[in-house]
Amino acid sequence: MKLHNTLVEMLIKTYEVNSGWTEERKLREALNRLDVSVYKQLDGAEVLVSTKELQEQVRKFEIEQAQRRGE
Repeated sequence: MKLHNTLVEMLIKTYEVNSGWTEERKLREALNRLDVSVYKQLDGAEVLVSTKELQEQVRKFEIEQAQRRGE
């Protein structure tokens, strides 16, 4: 299973913001709070993504679908 590129960028940003503290304590805490989900792409590949980002994208998709139906 691979990491989605958005998750890779999130991990890099998390490291940049939280590294450099004694025993990397802040980084460990930030990574422990990270919530990931499995997402199945159209080609069948499964990748890990940020749960928060996945929920936001699903919500945007549902809003777009509702607007197309005229709701």
